[in-house]
This record gives sequence, C-alpha cells and structure tokens, in this order.
Amino acid sequence: MRLFIAEKPSLGRAIAAGLGDVEKRNGYIECGQNVVTWCFGHLLEMNQPEAYDERYKVWKKEDLPILPNFFQTSVRKDAAAQMKIIGKLLRDAESVVNAGDPDREGQLLVDEVLEYHDYTGSCERIWLAALDDKSVKKALASMTGNNDYTGLRDAARARSQADWLVGMNCTRAMTLKGRDAGSQGVLSLGRVQTPTLALVVNRDLVIENFKPHPYFTLHVEILHEAGTFTGTFQPLDIQKGLDDQGRLISPDEAYRIKKEVSGQPGKILEAHKEKKKKNPPLPHCLSSLQKAASSKLGMGAKQVLDVAQALYEKKLTTYPRSDCRYLPEEQFDEAGSVLTALSNLPGLEQLAENTDSSIKSAAYNTKKVTAHHAIIPTGEIPSNLSADESALYRMIAQSFCIQFYAAMEFEAQKILTGINHTVWKSTGRKILNPGWTAFIKEQDDESASNQVLPQVHQDDDITAAQVDIKSQKTKPPARFTEGTLIEAMANVHKFIEDTEAKKTLKENEGIGTEATRAGIIETLKARQLIELQQKNIISTDLGRQLVKMAPGVLTDPVTTAQWESRLSAIAEGKESLSGFMTDQTIQVPELVKAIFALQLKPLPGTHLCPECGQPLRRQKSKKGSWYWGCFNQEGHAKPVFLNDKNGKPDLTPKKKIELSEHKCQACGKPLVKRESKKKGKGGKTNFWWGCSGFPECRQTYFDDNGKPRFKDKKGE
Repeated sequence: MRLFIAEKPSLGRAIAAGLGDVEKRNGYIECGQNVVTWCFGHLLEMNQPEAYDERYKVWKKEDLPILPNFFQTSVRKDAAAQMKIIGKLLRDAESVVNAGDPDREGQLLVDEVLEYHDYTGSCERIWLAALDDKSVKKALASMTGNNDYTGLRDAARARSQADWLVGMNCTRAMTLKGRDAGSQGVLSLGRVQTPTLALVVNRDLVIENFKPHPYFTLHVEILHEAGTFTGTFQPLDIQKGLDDQGRLISPDEAYRIKKEVSGQPGKILEAHKEKKKKNPPLPHCLSSLQKAASSKLGMGAKQVLDVAQALYEKKLTTYPRSDCRYLPEEQFDEAGSVLTALSNLPGLEQLAENTDSSIKSAAYNTKKVTAHHAIIPTGEIPSNLSADESALYRMIAQSFCIQFYAAMEFEAQKILTGINHTVWKSTGRKILNPGWTAFIKEQDDESASNQVLPQVHQDDDITAAQVDIKSQKTKPPARFTEGTLIEAMANVHKFIEDTEAKKTLKENEGIGTEATRAGIIETLKARQLIELQQKNIISTDLGRQLVKMAPGVLTDPVTTAQWESRLSAIAEGKESLSGFMTDQTIQVPELVKAIFALQLKPLPGTHLCPECGQPLRRQKSKKGSWYWGCFNQEGHAKPVFLNDKNGKPDLTPKKKIELSEHKCQACGKPLVKRESKKKGKGGKTNFWWGCSGFPECRQTYFDDNGKPRFKDKKGE
C-alpha cells in the first residue's frame, strides 16, 4: 500500500480524485492500492519553556536566556486522533508520498509527522501548484524523491527554532525590563513583527510631526498656430525662492514670473515624439493581489489570503502563497482552454471573448518562475461562491485575461518652451492602439498628461496667454493600509538609506514571506500593537512604546532580511541547519543582554510609587481583584501595595493611626479604635477595636461605650 499524507483534507480529496476508485473512511480515503490521509496544518507544535523546566512558568530575569539543547514538540490536542490514524496507516505502508503544500512549511509539516512515528521507509514528494484534475494527474506522473527536499525541511525548521529563541527570550526580557518603565502588559518581540511594527510607528510619527509648507505651481496657456496647449513652469538652477526640493515657495517670485510671462512672445526650445508600448500588468502574486484587493475591494491581507486559499481548495485558482508573477512557458498551450471557460462566466464574457490566445505575453518566462508561478484561474467553472470569493476570483481572472491582449501603443510627447528667460514643460500622450487598456482602466501612469500636443518644431514662435498660479501645500505620506503595508514589507529596501542594506533587502524580497506577512499583521493586531481605523493601520501607544524601547537590531529590517537570506541558503543546501542555529544561540544571549542594559525612563502616563518614585505594577490577586504594587527593594524595606481605583492606583493619603492607652490582652501592644462599615439602628456609627500589631496579632474587640470590651478571667 502506498500512503499519501496531504497537508489538509481538501488537498487529500483532490489527490484521491486524481487517483480514482475512491472509498471514504474515517480520517483517510482508500483508492485501490493507494491510501490518502491528511494533516490539519501542523499537527505538532513547539513546546513552551515550562515544558523544559517547571521553573520557567514564572518569568524571571535570572532564567534568561533559555537555550534548549534540543527542541521539543508535542501533538496538538485537537490533532491527537488524526495523528493516531496516520500512525496506524504508516505501519501498513510500503511507501509514503509527502503531499505537503509546495513550500518549506509544507515540507516540514509532513516530514515531522514521519519523524514522530519513526518512519524510515521509502518516501516520494508530490509538488502541487494547482488542484484541478489536469494539474493533479500531471503531478502524480512526475513525483520525485522526498530526500531531494531536506534543505527545504531544514529551512522551515531553522525558521521555527530561531523564531522560538528570539520570540521567547526577547519577549520575556523586554516584558521584564518594560516593567521598570511602567509597562503593564506583555511586550512581544519577533524577528519579523518588530521591524514591521517599526515601519508603522515611524510612518505615524512622520505624519504627526509633519508641518505642511506652502508652495506654488505656475501654468501657462501657450498659443501656437497649430493649436493651443498648457505648459508648467520649470525652475532653473539660478531661480530664486526655491526650497530644497526645487519647489517655488516665494509668492513674490511667483507673481513676478506671472507678470513677466503673461502675454509675452516665446519660442519652442525642444519638441520630442517617441512611440512606446505598455504591456499589460503581470498576473498576481499574493502581495500584489493583497494590495489590489485592499485598494479596490477593501479586503484585509489575512482575508485575501483566506479567500485565495478557499479558491485554491475549490480547484478554481492555483497555489495562493506565491511570490512570483510569471508563468512557465510550458503552460502556454493550456491557456486557450482556460480562456474558453472564462468566456462563459458572467462579468468576464466580453473580456475573455476578445482575447487572442496566440499572444504570448512577457508573463510566460520559465527562467523567472520561482518555487511557485503566478496565481491564475485553472479553467474549472466556479459555482456557489461567496461575494468575497467571487470578487477575488474576478480580479485573478481579469489579470490573466489581459495577458492575451496587445500592448497599448502610444506616442509620448514632450515640448519645452522658452518665454522671457523662463522654461515651461508640456507633456502629452497620443493613443495609437489602446490594446488591453480598452478593457482595463489604466491607473498607474500619472506622469503623462491627458492632453494631446499639437505638431510643433524647434524655434517655432509662440505667445503666452495668462499665467495661472496655484497655491498648494506639501502633504505627508499616506498612512499604511493592510495592502500597502504588505507591499512595504516586500519592498522594505525603499525605506533604507544604506546602499549595501538596500541591496540585501531587495535581493531577499523584503521581510517575511508571501505566506507569513498577513499573519504578522494579524499578530500585531491581536497583541494590540496596531489597530485599524477604517482602512488605515495606526500604531497604538503600546506599539510605540515597544519600538522606542526595543534594541535597534530587532527593529532594523536588515536583520531579518539577513536571516531570510540564510534560510534560503539552507533550502538550497548552501548552509546547514546546525550552523545557523549555533549562530542564533550566540546572538540571542547578546540580544537579551542588550535589552536588560537599556536605560528606560518612566513611560508617559506611568503611575509612580509614592515612597520611592519607581513605576507601580497593576496585578490581579488570587481572588480576582486588582491592586497596584511596588517591589523596589532598594527604595523601601517592604513591598508597597495600593488599592485599584478605576484602573489607577488609589493614592489617597491614609488616615494617621492613633494608638490608644488600652493594651491588647493577647500581645500587650496598643489598640486602635476603628469605624465599622456596618451602621447601627437609625444610621448610628459603630466602632470596634483592633491590635496595632496586625498582621502578626489579629486580636479584635467589641466597642463598649467608647472602650474595648475585654474578656474577664472566666472568659465572660
């Protein structure tokens, strides 16, 4: 019996359909001499620190760093039954096929199950980028040895172990250190999430500290015998009244230019025309799909990934976690059948029917295909889709269809005009063949004006009409949305000034991966480090505090990009898992040391101890009530405890205790007269007496006309 172990049930069902002769069982499917079973994502999870040692349940500075000699995993509680089914099937299997998703996590996900059951028999690997019948049968006919992918498995394992070391140790260290500055919650750090959070925080600070500056743009209507067109003022190097960006900020200069140019003659300095082509945008990868869906459909990054995954599992589109926008040239011959299927779908009929399947766009380039190709329709007919699934499917199908349209052809036009010692620039574009833009509105070419310029020649005479002055103000950058933050993570090199760092980040395609970026954003939201305000992502006070306190090596995107580069090297067999992890066990203690060495001032809004001035911590008692405590042993001999009042420490001065002349019968210390919470008849105030030796002595006495009622020798 040959056993296929798929990453998830939907993938297992697709493989079973491709094998045929299907007989469903509990947790698996029999297909003649083949059996297909499945995981539910990772069936194993990495253990928490307390699994290594019970003392790690309590977070203490002296226990850090935690560096296990070997990493332990446990079966997820909700996956125990399926793990037993797989174990039983493995005992009867003559060979196994790893049917994890086609990425490093998919490789590890199945391999670790085989390791858990000590399976050492024959094992193959099936690589499925799409779940339609044709793709499944093609993959079944071209399986390779699972040992060919040990590098991919080790890269995934290195990622999870490194994340554990950094996340567990740095989060504990930062949380413990943060308490010294008044932080009340867990301060979570991670190799990808922290630089991502820093992107948001830095953008928010730029926006909030931005001071708009006025500037002026000048436009003139230029009269030529062949026609009229508009020119925009182009300041020369000798122009006065410019800012460091070359914008005209002097109103006096603006009005002087207007006065000296309006109605004056001039000449054409340069006239250029150039025929150009604009190819259709490439099909989507996950990042481009997330950005487009965020902008046009208002969908969050995680939502896009989930919907794209659902379309993939319904066999309607190819693998969604792709970082590639190119297609294998070998698939070009299959395009016609896909286009025919799309031409029968409402809303896509006209676009698909007018395609030319003989056009081979730049998207078909096998050399540029990575582990996965672009996300495209499979040609299966969709049905019973949700509104989100339908909208996203249409977006994917549209980007595929336009690959089979001619390029847009246009004439790019440029004229420079000289008027009274000033230069004016005119740009225009004349559409020669709309090509794909006849069906898809072009949105990314804002550089060219919509005007069509007349036929002019150098040295032609012109006359300037009235100059129009437009007063404008500089604008801050836009806040991140989920779509633009995904794009920023993928292109984080654009936010770095260092030349070598830019190169490193660009080569490694930013921070995170196509498969993990949406999850990182969800993690930041769940930990209340960022929040959504309509479509915009805003950093919270906690998020800003964390970025401010975190060591630079953890907020710098170059650090995580270098890690991703090494993970890629492991996947390619150029570096070892052990070598990478050895370096992590050296680096993590340094990170912990750097965190504990931080000199932190009390955070804004922190409540300070009335005795020593150090930050108070809000904690919950065993009974569930909140209180505030200061445990600064250098500031006072005993811990200071204060009641919680509406989420803040009750700093109301306590009444001075007056000791009476009456002595406690139990220990001989003075008694204190106290007011009872319970009122007597008619609201009369009651009193009682307690020993001043509390809590060592807990003796109490009733009040008897202003005196403690002592017991006589007989106890009466």
